[in-house]
Amino acid sequence: MTRQASVVVYAVGDTGATGEFLGAATLIEPEFALADPPLNRTLADNPQAVRVGIFAAAGDIAEVIDVARVRVLPDAPDVVLLQLAVVSAAPAVGVPVELHADPTGVELFPQPTRAEIIAAVRRVLAAAPPPPSPDLTPHVADDPIRWLLHLFGND
Repeated sequence: MTRQASVVVYAVGDTGATGEFLGAATLIEPEFALADPPLNRTLADNPQAVRVGIFAAAGDIAEVIDVARVRVLPDAPDVVLLQLAVVSAAPAVGVPVELHADPTGVELFPQPTRAEIIAAVRRVLAAAPPPPSPDLTPHVADDPIRWLLHLFGND
C-alpha cells in the first residue's frame, strides 16, 4: 500500500477562503480521502468545513478540491472519510479488503461485511506516516497550497 499522492487538509473560513493547515489524509478512492491521525480525531470531535490539496508528482497532478462532507462512522470514530466534491485524478491507494470465495458457490465473491471494511480502512490508517512535530509549522517547501501565495509574497 504505497502512497503515490500527497493529500493535505486545510480549514475553510466563513468567507470560503482557505484557512489554516490542519493535517494530512490518504486518498483511498478517487471520491474519498481518509483523515490521517491525529486529524481524524480532531474532525470526529469537531467537524468543520475543509478543503484538500492533492499532489501526485508521477502524473503531474495538483488539485485543490472542496470536501463535500466529513463523514464519521459512529461505531468507529477513528474512521473519518472526507467525501470530495469532485473526483480526484490522482492515484488512490484503495481499501485492502480481502475477498473470500463463497464456499457454497452461490456468489463468486460475496460482499465484505461492515466489520471487514472497517478493519481494512484501519489498516490504511495504521500505514499513515507519523504527523509532523507540533513544534514545526508548515513551510512553503512542504505546504503545497501556500506555494502560490509565496509567489505574491504572502509567506
